[in-house]
Amino acid sequence: MKLKFFLFVLMFFCLYFSSCERRELTYYTEAEITINADWSKSGLSAEEQKYGATVLFYPEGENSPIVVLMGDRNGKTVRLKEGIYNVVLFNRSFDDFNNIAFRGKDCCHKLEAYAKGTEPKAESPSPRIATESPDELAADFMESLEVTADMLGNYSPTRGSKSATDTATPDSVFRLSLTPTKRTRDITVSIHIEGMNNIRTAFCTLSGVSESVFLASGEASEKTLTQQFALTNPVYLPDSKTEGTMSASFSVFGFDEKVGHELHLEALLVDGKTVYKADFTNMKVTQTESGDGTLRISIDQICETPVPDVKPEGGSGMDADVEDWENEENRDINV
Repeated sequence: MKLKFFLFVLMFFCLYFSSCERRELTYYTEAEITINADWSKSGLSAEEQKYGATVLFYPEGENSPIVVLMGDRNGKTVRLKEGIYNVVLFNRSFDDFNNIAFRGKDCCHKLEAYAKGTEPKAESPSPRIATESPDELAADFMESLEVTADMLGNYSPTRGSKSATDTATPDSVFRLSLTPTKRTRDITVSIHIEGMNNIRTAFCTLSGVSESVFLASGEASEKTLTQQFALTNPVYLPDSKTEGTMSASFSVFGFDEKVGHELHLEALLVDGKTVYKADFTNMKVTQTESGDGTLRISIDQICETPVPDVKPEGGSGMDADVEDWENEENRDINV
C-alpha cells in the first residue's frame, strides 16, 4: 500500500510540474493596439459622421497593407504581430466614395486619391475634365509604429477586443492616436452678372485644378485637370430684377493660387437657343482658414459684358392680333 501511495504522489507531482512547464512555453505572437481617432480638425461636414473609416497598416518590407475597417470612426482595437508599421487613416473606405478612386495601394507613400470619371476635353491644353467634384476626404499618417516583443500578449486570451472608448481598457493596451486633416480644398466661385434674369442655366470650367492628392503627405499632384461645375444660387441686388450674382461651392484636390488659372462661363438663355459666354483670366482669389484648420478659397468675378435681353421660349399664347378676327356677327341666343 505504501508503494502504491508513493507512486500516486510521484505521478501527481510529475503531472503538476509538466503542466506548469507547458504554461511557460505558451508564446504570444500579437499585441493589442487601441486606435483613437480625433476628427475635430478634419473639417468634414456633419454628414460624414454617419460613415466609418479605414486604417491601413503597412508592414516594413511588405507590399500589401493590413486593412482595418472601423464602423465607429472614432476608435477600434486591433491586434498586430511584432514589427514596424506605417499607418494611414482616412474617412469612409475605398469603395464608399462617389467621385473618388484610389491607386498606389501597395505603398503608403504612393497611396493616391484621384478624381473618378474624368473625361478627355477636346481642343484644350488640359487633356482631362472632371464633371463632378470629389467627395470630402480627410486623412492622417504615422510613420514607423513599432510593435516590440515585450508588447506581445498584452491581453487575456479569454477577453475579446474592447472599444477605444471603453474606460475599462487596461494600461497594458497600447494606444495609437491619430488626428486626420482635410485632404480636399473647398472653393466658392461667385460671379456678378448684369442681365442675370435672362439666364436659364449656367456652367463654368476652372482650369489648373490638381488631379489627385497623396494621402500620407497631403501633397497635391502636379498633374492638373479642368473642373466643371454648375452656377446656381442666384441672388439679385436690392431693388434690381436684372442684376445680381450666381455662385457655386465645390471641392478639389488642390489649387495653387500662384499659378495662372482660367475660368470660363457658358450660359443658356431663357429663349432656349442663345448662348452667353464669358472668360476670366485675371481672377481675384482669396484664401481663408476656418477654425477647424480647413483652407477655403473664394473667387469673385464680374462679367464685363451684360447678358443680352431675349424673349422667353414659348410665351403666354395670348398674342393674337385683333385684326385677324372675322367680321362681327350678331345672333340671338335662346334661353
